[in-house]
Amino acid sequence: MRLPASSARLGHDENPALPRVGELRALAASLAREAGRVPKPLRVAASLGALFERWRRREFPPRAQTVERLAHSSGMSRELLDESLDALLAPFTAAALDAFATRLEGRRLGVGAFVMPANVAGAGVHELVAALLAGATALVKVSSREPFFFPAMLATLSEIAPDIGARVAVAVFGRERPELADAMLDSTDFAVALGDDETISSFDARKTFFGFGSRASGAFVTRQACEQRGEHTALALARDVAMFEQRGCLSPHHVFVECADRAGADGFAGALARALSALAQTLAPARLPFEAASAIRRVRESARWRRLGGRDVALWEGPAMAWTVVMDPQARFQLSPAYRTVTITPVADLGDLDERLAAMHGRLEAFSVTAGTSAEGAANLLARRGVTWICEPGSIQSPPLEWRHGGGAFLDFISGAQR
Repeated sequence: MRLPASSARLGHDENPALPRVGELRALAASLAREAGRVPKPLRVAASLGALFERWRRREFPPRAQTVERLAHSSGMSRELLDESLDALLAPFTAAALDAFATRLEGRRLGVGAFVMPANVAGAGVHELVAALLAGATALVKVSSREPFFFPAMLATLSEIAPDIGARVAVAVFGRERPELADAMLDSTDFAVALGDDETISSFDARKTFFGFGSRASGAFVTRQACEQRGEHTALALARDVAMFEQRGCLSPHHVFVECADRAGADGFAGALARALSALAQTLAPARLPFEAASAIRRVRESARWRRLGGRDVALWEGPAMAWTVVMDPQARFQLSPAYRTVTITPVADLGDLDERLAAMHGRLEAFSVTAGTSAEGAANLLARRGVTWICEPGSIQSPPLEWRHGGGAFLDFISGAQR
């Protein structure tokens, strides 16, 4: 991996200098020359397989150092970051990489610009890996607020396979330097950007562009799971919620519980509250930014005042805003302020669920669905609403390598399918 000279020094206690426009253009030109020499996809897959095998080991020094730096900068505990990275990296097995690579022979994509977000370490790794397997080279822009994960991981790739590592370069800068983003887009053949809607809208995409903006996830608990496996399901969902402190597009915000009466939803909300409380003992909650703490306080106070006003709302809350559960029978899909804040809503049937999701059509990314009589119908309903990853509770943060993130347009582009 080659870095612009001005951003070669990275560390949790220093701010990397910004690259210059000329440096970015020169770097992209160098990657364009590399793009003309397309390696065999299975060779790339073998190199990436070795990379992920190392990075799945918590004791691997580059990973351990990266976790330490992320903990210092993000306020998340090392234990939570390790659990979160374990979930993120789980799908990148040698078998999955080989299987994908065998379908990508003969692709020529040129140079891709990859804009990675700062809120979730490693977000965008699915898209980067897919592009490398398809023969692209990559200019990866990481935020000055999170300049740790991708440089460290890609440095490992260069150690394993220098020729494959030479197909990726990293630059560090923030959104306040639009001229640098323009230079990236002007100098590359396609672009992939992840982040919130504001980030995506800030790019003046003049070429093939794939933007992954603000999306959210949730969960559906069938009647059978609520009645027979409530505590077990709550524990799995609590882990899904806690990973990355609920800040990514795969983090559940709202849990819909299929039940015959309000008592069933109350019981499940209590079980989730107990699970979040227990999890806080082993995966300590993050240090809260002021904005998040204020937003969580508003959620809690709103629930309290609504209950005092006679509304059918219940609240469970952890100390120091460590976690929050609101049971609201009237709610449609609610976005959370993150940091383990969840809304629970009972639904009578799948028609009721569909109505509560209607306003989020096209903005839902993943849903966990428990086993039960209505599970298949729920999965079909969610697919119609644009959900791209449907799974059992406990695995929402580990979508497969060929996950159709954002609807699958980028995956179709990579594989040569008609967009």
